[in-house]
Amino acid sequence: MPLPDPRLDELLSDGAPKLEPLLRWLLAAAPVGSMGGEARRTTRLRKLHKALAERGLTGPLADAWNHTSAIRLLAETGLPDRTSLLGEGFLRVVDRIIPRLDPEGDLYALLDRLNLDEADAIWIEHLPKDLQATWGNLLTPPQEAWVQAARLLAHRAAAVGLSRDLLSLDPGGSDADSPFFTLTRAVRERGERPRDPEARLAWEHCRAECCRALDQAHDRIEESGVSTDLVFRLELLNAQLDRIAQLLMFVSGDGDGAAFTAELVRGSASQHGLMALLRTTVKRLARKVVEHTGDTGEHYIARNRHEWWAMAWSAAGGGFLTAGTALLKYGVSALPLAPLLLGLSLTFNYTLSFFLMQLLGFSLASKQPAMTAAALARALEAGEDQAREIELVAAITRTQVIATLGNVFAAIPAALLISALWIWLTAHGPVGPETALHSLHGNHPFHSWALVFAAATGVLLWLSSLVSGWAANWSAYRRLPEALAQNHRIRALLGVQRAESLGRFVHHHISGFIGYLALGGLLVFVPMAFTFAGIHLEVRHVTLQAASLALASATLWVEGTLLWRDVLWGLLGIGLIGITNFAVSFALALWTALRARGLGGRASRHLGWSILKAFNRQPGRFLLAPKASATLDSPHPDPGDSHV
Repeated sequence: MPLPDPRLDELLSDGAPKLEPLLRWLLAAAPVGSMGGEARRTTRLRKLHKALAERGLTGPLADAWNHTSAIRLLAETGLPDRTSLLGEGFLRVVDRIIPRLDPEGDLYALLDRLNLDEADAIWIEHLPKDLQATWGNLLTPPQEAWVQAARLLAHRAAAVGLSRDLLSLDPGGSDADSPFFTLTRAVRERGERPRDPEARLAWEHCRAECCRALDQAHDRIEESGVSTDLVFRLELLNAQLDRIAQLLMFVSGDGDGAAFTAELVRGSASQHGLMALLRTTVKRLARKVVEHTGDTGEHYIARNRHEWWAMAWSAAGGGFLTAGTALLKYGVSALPLAPLLLGLSLTFNYTLSFFLMQLLGFSLASKQPAMTAAALARALEAGEDQAREIELVAAITRTQVIATLGNVFAAIPAALLISALWIWLTAHGPVGPETALHSLHGNHPFHSWALVFAAATGVLLWLSSLVSGWAANWSAYRRLPEALAQNHRIRALLGVQRAESLGRFVHHHISGFIGYLALGGLLVFVPMAFTFAGIHLEVRHVTLQAASLALASATLWVEGTLLWRDVLWGLLGIGLIGITNFAVSFALALWTALRARGLGGRASRHLGWSILKAFNRQPGRFLLAPKASATLDSPHPDPGDSHV
């Protein structure tokens, strides 16, 4: 026989049961029993029902539980309050910081204040059948509450489902054909006539059509671009339809009370969590971003000897341009400019060089890893045989090697040629002696922070690849190239053919332009921000450092202070900087792509061991030009696309 509980007697002493104190008293007990015995919370639940029955308080408790806010509890718990991701996220942040005064007796707010978690939901699911029946009979809301909650949700779902951007996903269909037009009527008739077979069939047909429309909408946004707000609303509609179906099951007497209560508890636990809100929506956007990044990454993989040589010449062009970029960087840095103007000028210098590479089809080796990692993740998701995956990795690494060598071996001679011309015209080096000495010593792999800075630069390269993929996704979602080609004002201004050419140009280059614009800004303003915070950070970009080493060495040679030992250490540092740039950006991009595609680490780890074994047997396969017969079947780049 349960022992008396003074605290329970105190809570029931005034003859009017208070829900919140009683629930807090109940939840204070452990939900799990020890040594296989009944949980203390379950024992308290038995005591509570007995005490209520002895005092004749079961009726007042049921009345308090079936407060008018029970409709809100049934319809809204666990579902977002807003129909946009930004609005819902802002609301959750505000609710975490600023307290809210809820209406008296609001069950929805009460459930939220109890701070329930997964353990509470599990406890409810595993309650003994006798307690489920006892409390279910006491606390189950009347049929009218279930019907009103279902109709409330139906109106809200219909409003979201008939929004313009969702209807526009089916440009060939009529707006009036949307199943969300009939959703509210189907739910109302099902609630009013729960035993009518025709009403039940009409509701099931309407729900099936709504779900089919949502599936088609998901397919269409997968084919084009993804909007986080649109994905959020699609997920919201799915959740609302599921909740309506659950509520209507209780109307007809078929619902599972314990399972539904546990679901409400789980929903309340995640109601204000930002990570739970972002997980599905942002993951879908991340997947689409890395897919676009992977499409670009296909252009960075040399599958045969012809493409390998094409990449070598493309990288040489990028190295040649970077030599001029490095010289201009020194010139701009020497000007007496305010920090903001200096940062904008340096960003313009980098961006102009990158844009020229994009237009001329040149390659920048450090940009490749983040792109090719997404292509590798795509191959892992496709489940190709391991031999093809290893060959893909070999193609990626040998392409990266030749791109880096092409950049460096073109940047150094080009910088030396510029230095020779400068010395011939001015009789002194292209940079100041102190700056030259700092640049030379700054590449030393052990006596400077070069490798740490190179790792930080790898992070910036990865971030720029995400921006590039986002730009491609945004362009596809807005159908920007097609919109430009068909815009009547642009056609009137440029003509039909030029408007179509503009659309093709934007399709081929918008991702590269925006990604490079982001990279230029990151290379300049991130170190400035760290300096503002009192942390010294410099950029160590392999191609820029190679050109800077040549310019600095030429200056010190003219001054007669050049130590060839420092040059050799600098060359070694450039090699290690290139490896660090590649490793960090590739690792981050591969991690992002694998997470976005929902792939675990076991497959990638197993592939890693297989790659090491293959490299040990045949290192030339990963470092040198492919054999004439070697090829890797994969989509080839569009002729209009550049390597950058």
